[in-house]
Amino acid sequence: MTILCTMKVRAIKIILCILLLCATLSTPTPVPVGTFRSECHERHFWLFVRSGFLGIMSRFDVQDHQGVHFLSGQKATECGYTMLFNPHGDLVFRASFLACHVNNQGDSEFRLKVWLVTRQVNGRDLGYPFLLHCSAQWPWGFREFVCEESYMEVSINGPVPAALHSGQEKKEVGNSGMMFHRPGHTKEEVRPRTMTEASALGYHISESGSRIILRCPYSSPLSYTIKEKGVELEVVNATILYPHQGKVLAIDATVACSMNEATVDGTHLLWPVPHVLSPLVHGRFRDRGMRIGVETLALSESVIKDRGYEISLRDGVVEVSVPFGAEGTHIKSGVLEGQYSQSLSVDLFYMHQWEDDRWPLTQHRSFRFLKTAYVPRTPILTDNTISSQKLFSVSLGVFPPDVSLHNVTGGREGDTLSWVQVPYPNGSHSYQLHAPFSHSSVLQKYIDGGYRRYTLPLIFSLTISPHGEVFYHNATIVSDVQEQTAPEPPRLEGKCTERGLLVLLHYGALERSWELFLGDRRLDWDLVEMGGFTVETEEDYFSVEIPLYSPGMTYEEVSLQGVVGRLEVSVVDIDTLKVENSLIHRCTFRVRELLVCLPEGRMVVVTDTSRTIPPTQPKHTTLLDPSCVPQETDSVRALFNFSLDSCGSIATVEGDFLVYENQVLFPKELITTDDPPSHRNSPYRLTIQCRYPAIDTGIVSIEHPVHPTFALSPMLPLKHTQREASRSGQYVAGVCVAIVVMGALIAATLKMLCCPIKM
Repeated sequence: MTILCTMKVRAIKIILCILLLCATLSTPTPVPVGTFRSECHERHFWLFVRSGFLGIMSRFDVQDHQGVHFLSGQKATECGYTMLFNPHGDLVFRASFLACHVNNQGDSEFRLKVWLVTRQVNGRDLGYPFLLHCSAQWPWGFREFVCEESYMEVSINGPVPAALHSGQEKKEVGNSGMMFHRPGHTKEEVRPRTMTEASALGYHISESGSRIILRCPYSSPLSYTIKEKGVELEVVNATILYPHQGKVLAIDATVACSMNEATVDGTHLLWPVPHVLSPLVHGRFRDRGMRIGVETLALSESVIKDRGYEISLRDGVVEVSVPFGAEGTHIKSGVLEGQYSQSLSVDLFYMHQWEDDRWPLTQHRSFRFLKTAYVPRTPILTDNTISSQKLFSVSLGVFPPDVSLHNVTGGREGDTLSWVQVPYPNGSHSYQLHAPFSHSSVLQKYIDGGYRRYTLPLIFSLTISPHGEVFYHNATIVSDVQEQTAPEPPRLEGKCTERGLLVLLHYGALERSWELFLGDRRLDWDLVEMGGFTVETEEDYFSVEIPLYSPGMTYEEVSLQGVVGRLEVSVVDIDTLKVENSLIHRCTFRVRELLVCLPEGRMVVVTDTSRTIPPTQPKHTTLLDPSCVPQETDSVRALFNFSLDSCGSIATVEGDFLVYENQVLFPKELITTDDPPSHRNSPYRLTIQCRYPAIDTGIVSIEHPVHPTFALSPMLPLKHTQREASRSGQYVAGVCVAIVVMGALIAATLKMLCCPIKM
């Protein structure tokens, strides 16, 4: 319940003070245990406020005997206060023991009253008071430095003995104030400035107990930077003109802080700092040790070792190394160019103390919230598969709390798999997945040596909060298990059909991880469509029917008994390219008429003479050269086999083709019947022709009449023949098909010309 104030006050300062009190003095509801935590650490008050407790807006006010003071950003820097959010979203308040409004009792006891003011959704402010009390843990050094997040501070025991600044008293310093020195400034520019002038430039001078304090923000107007062992330092070279016992003492108040950020070396955060800060050391340097801590916890040597931290000194540089994921660090996840990445942060404290010829003891403290750039990280996948139990067991991670697994898919079909999340005490977690070898997502195949290989392809889909970034991790888990008995190998089988050759592949243990070759040509859809193949896939076998006049077919023999077609088939393992099985199958196909143009320059012709009226006797037919008679005949057909440059063949050139032409003839003879004797007016004549590409004769051309039992591909060109009957004057028409095979490709067209017969 907030107290309402309606009192009218003329003084603006009093009005502001009362309004602050009205806004903060309240009776809030009970606070859950663990919401607040306070610590005393390294000359500082610490107060932590859980993120879940904060309202839509929060601030800190401080109170002393003069009233309540609002801490703006500028006032916090001038007075020695730091307010920030840690990686967990908690609000952190840190105040120097020498800050403004701190009750300093003899430089040993320190008290500070703080108000946390939170604004609620309804617009009401609630105030929570804290009385912080700390004691000095160690004796104060003659000179102590603090490098905070937003300011630099130096405190000195005062008044400083004259022996520490001999010669300074002889200077004409005028009234109390400050002097600043920068490289390249002339003596005229290094003039004394009043405290008011110095304060206007951001240099705040104060006293607390027996100590004199100079505090200023980074990048102040009179600061400058130097490189010390490759590390950038910000320096303010200042002298405080301090009145003491009627004199003005010149007190060296130079302060220097390291400005470098953390870098990454593999899996470690690195932060270097010069071992000797030369602007702060006078004469011989004597090291008095160093220590580090994380937030409010000082780390002993054993803890440093247990956490994997390292402190090393090389070439005048102290290097602090912190491994990714170590206790006390925080990892934030991100996606960098599609790859999972991490940024490591740590709230580090570093203190170094030394002695030199001017100062008996100097302590230098740095409070740095160090954070690396995002670094690509490949998620760690651990294969715990138990082959003897035929069970895949996989874990992915460890991941920080901001990563969550959305789903896992496996196999070629992308089946969704189940998983479990495994939490760890430090807030991180991993994911575990189990799948039996019999799972539908698992691929199987038999490999050499009597082993069966089980393969589980996985795709992990993960998201990063709070912005929902998505990244993927692909993995393939493989396990080989020895079989008790060797599985059946794949088996090829050949059959003859009316239209060609049928090849069956019985899978056996091959499980479809194969490719089929016809000769040296891989069976693919282009070849299937070009050759008019018929393909069928069944549960335990695969079949393909290859027509007689198709790519891949080899013709071994042509006779009146038929054409012998030969097909070479092999099964090749996709992964190993090993030939698993092979088959050579032959079939004989009866043909009535046929013309074959062979690559070695020969022509084979089977002609049917039974369709003439009256029928022609095949054994009396010849070629243009009457000495070229049939090699084989039966009652209705004649077979000629001759070279292209013989038997009276005529060669001509038509464009890019060489054309070889001959004729099958039946000589003039007397026809004896019951009717009066008569003679044929014109002999039987069948013109045959082969066409070869002029640049390549390595082809096989086959021409064959379409028979009702053959379903030849429509892509093949159709030719027509005509024969004339001597008596009836009728024409008997047949259809001829020309095929040219170059290797396994259709390359050209062959003609077979049939001329009419006259009596």
